[in-house]
Amino acid sequence: MFRRHRDFITVPNVIGMSPSKAKRAADHAGLRLRGPEADAGPIVESDMPTGVITAQAPEPGSLVHPGSALAVWIDRDDEGRGGTREPRRPLPDPKGNKAVFDTR
Repeated sequence: MFRRHRDFITVPNVIGMSPSKAKRAADHAGLRLRGPEADAGPIVESDMPTGVITAQAPEPGSLVHPGSALAVWIDRDDEGRGGTREPRRPLPDPKGNKAVFDTR
């Protein structure tokens, strides 16, 4: 079966938007906004996360069928709690134990 170009819709660019604004853009385009996990359900207004959309799939400008899912990655607003924690201590010097491993 052949598909006509008008049977597809163009994916909007939602990167940089808040999740609520991205949902409105996706709804307007005829897409379902969802999280990046393969089994993620649609993002609904009652459970709207905070933050900013940092990536999406499919890419903006892609042609997809109406009702397709638009997966988004969200950099969540942590409300001043410090964000992702990473070790602040200096990492070990990779050459520091050279004498231990030098078997010559």
